[in-house]
Amino acid sequence: MSSPAVARLEPAQCSYTYFRQHHLLPNTPCLFPRTLVERWPLLSRWLDKHGNLDWNHLEDQYGALEVTCIDLAPVADEPAPSTFASLLHLWRRGDGRAKYLKDWHLPLAVFRAGERDVKGKGKERVRDEVYEVPDVCLDDWLNEYEGDEGAGRRDDFRFVYVGGGDTFTPLHRDIYSSYSISTQIYGSKRWYLFPPSCTPSLRPLIVAAERQGSSVNCDAWPDVLKADFRAQGMLVVEQAAGETIFVPSGWFHSVHNLSHPTLSLNHNWLNSHILPAVYSALAYEAARCREAVDDVRDMLVEQARREGKGEDGWRREWEETVDGLVERSEGWSWPTFWRMTLNTLSNLDVSTSTLAERARRSRWPPVPPEVRPSVAFVVSQVRPLVDDFCAREEQEWRWLDGLDRVLEEVEGELERLAM
Repeated sequence: MSSPAVARLEPAQCSYTYFRQHHLLPNTPCLFPRTLVERWPLLSRWLDKHGNLDWNHLEDQYGALEVTCIDLAPVADEPAPSTFASLLHLWRRGDGRAKYLKDWHLPLAVFRAGERDVKGKGKERVRDEVYEVPDVCLDDWLNEYEGDEGAGRRDDFRFVYVGGGDTFTPLHRDIYSSYSISTQIYGSKRWYLFPPSCTPSLRPLIVAAERQGSSVNCDAWPDVLKADFRAQGMLVVEQAAGETIFVPSGWFHSVHNLSHPTLSLNHNWLNSHILPAVYSALAYEAARCREAVDDVRDMLVEQARREGKGEDGWRREWEETVDGLVERSEGWSWPTFWRMTLNTLSNLDVSTSTLAERARRSRWPPVPPEVRPSVAFVVSQVRPLVDDFCAREEQEWRWLDGLDRVLEEVEGELERLAM
């Protein structure tokens, strides 16, 4: 019996409709062919006509940008790069094999440079110099929310990963239990992918590694352990230059660079298809944080009792403490989750001109209706979460500043969309 394999899509299967039916809804991984990205400007700018890295162009264009690398195996007398140019110099002479530039916000840096040169042209600069977001991942609630320049939001979930030949990303699950998509620009990688059903078997390995101050390297596993996880559904695939891999929500994965160096363009994203899973992951983290600082709650309750203040004397401070801990742990918390949801709902079922106007102040392009599921589907995904959140024993909506108003607006948008 042959091992299961990651689906490799044909060019005709690269439409949003096909992707949604066969991979978003069932939450299964796939590899897109080069045709998905063949028109990206970076392919002719970052690579020469033979498909090799254009070292000179990369240094001229981005060399002055500051970078922070991790070093998996420091080499004596090998300098720590402080700029992209210094990292390129190491790699160009064959050194720096253990240095890894991860989560580099290069698209955001290009956007900022475009805005400095000509106000309002940052998005065009990214499109003309780097890439245009494929339709299959354009329905992205994270980047659509965080990309609102008019609201002063500064985050971005689009990254460049550039790693030496001896680097890897340890076993992990993506932030917010989101999707991720990664296009290999140069070199190749090996991916180990684990469906959510493997999570109970993986957690003890991760915890044990963390206790030792290390991480899980799937490439180093003995054959018997790899065979055991294959039997549980683990998939292993090698990704070549030009291919784009889709990693579903909740799938743990480990990524190993096979060439020196490698370069990829990634981003994390989420939408209505996985909103219940994202909500559950946030609820789990909130519960974990509550348990971790339960002694603080006891102190606040006792202080309020002595002062005769009752629940109002401790509950708000307690909920703000938990919310702050979740924010530090996860990078967001309930207020951001619901504001993101409100932002997306307000962009549904509105005129094209309204979408275009809102997109003018955003780093994210407008999302046309044809690359989103139906309004009814989105409402059906959001409504149960609102009901569940309002019924939670913790009543965060009552104690966290402004969250009650956000939920009222979410309710209003759901009513508008249901009419």
